[in-house]
Amino acid sequence: MSDNDEQDDVQRSRKARYRRYEAQGEASIRADLDEAAESAESADPGTDPEAAYKRAWLRRREAGRQDEQFRAMFASVSSANDAAQLARDSAQASRRSAFWTMIAALAAAIGVLVNAAIQLGWLDWLRR
Repeated sequence: MSDNDEQDDVQRSRKARYRRYEAQGEASIRADLDEAAESAESADPGTDPEAAYKRAWLRRREAGRQDEQFRAMFASVSSANDAAQLARDSAQASRRSAFWTMIAALAAAIGVLVNAAIQLGWLDWLRR
């Protein structure tokens, strides 16, 4: 048997073991480990030979959970930054719009004043 075949066998056995652990569930595996720890304290020779594999499986699950939490946190921060940038862009557009609305209102007010001055005859001297 070559090294490659041995590595494939190790991988297959690990996957089969992890599938079995998945089927049992995390709570069951933790209970098995607790039981094995108690029996080791009482000097009972019936310790679990797969305890190290079970601990490794639990560590991998915990690491996967932490990775998932990190990704969720990163996505949350990223979306908050995107929302803040959109709010800044919206505020800037609102300020521009308010500026040009003010310019239009001033032009309309000047037009009303000039029209009133013409109607009142105050600007008759311009006609001559």
